[in-house]
Amino acid sequence: MWVHLTPKSGNRKVGPIPVSTTEEKSCPKECPLSSGDCYAKYGPLMMHWRKVGEGGRGDNFTAFCNRVKKFVKGQLWRHNQAGDLPQRKDGKIDRRKSLQLARASAHTKGWTYSHYDPTDSHNQKTIKDMNDIGGLTVNLSADSLAEADEYSALNIGPVTVVLPADAQTRGNKTPNGLPIVTCPAQTQDEMSCDKCKLCQVQNRKSIVGFLAHGTAGKRLSKKLGSEN
Repeated sequence: MWVHLTPKSGNRKVGPIPVSTTEEKSCPKECPLSSGDCYAKYGPLMMHWRKVGEGGRGDNFTAFCNRVKKFVKGQLWRHNQAGDLPQRKDGKIDRRKSLQLARASAHTKGWTYSHYDPTDSHNQKTIKDMNDIGGLTVNLSADSLAEADEYSALNIGPVTVVLPADAQTRGNKTPNGLPIVTCPAQTQDEMSCDKCKLCQVQNRKSIVGFLAHGTAGKRLSKKLGSEN
């Protein structure tokens, strides 16, 4: 498993903080965006992502974890602008490597998102244990409002959900009444991840909603509209 670390992101919406990119084969087969709806499959990020691993870019997983260990205490950072948690040969989360990363980042304030099925008992325990270690917050990525409710009820980590691009940005709730906060970096011109930090808050009660964006945004919005 190969991971590339950018010490200072040049993405205005993220802000000047460290970001990582894990090779594409880390993404779970159950991710519904893998068919082409993922924003990371287009543009400059796609070109960077393709070079991680077999393209010769990045560090092996242990070397990456050692770099994370050297972050200053309280360092804000985003893990995986593309890619997901380490994967075993059977398609489930690699627990050993994931906990290795969680321990390496326990002194930081990092966050990431995962499309691995959290209802699977192995994945569920691994994600919960990572969040219990603290430092790196693992958000569960839901792809419908009903799924956001289901994932929230697991009580193993905070939840995010993808919304149609034309969704209203205020007052959204899940079917069970959970409030949805639309990503402030998408709705406020001067906001960025390094200022917002909402996705890093592990015990938040709200669901963070991301408006579909990127090259495949229109197609994904149509799909999401029918599901939600």
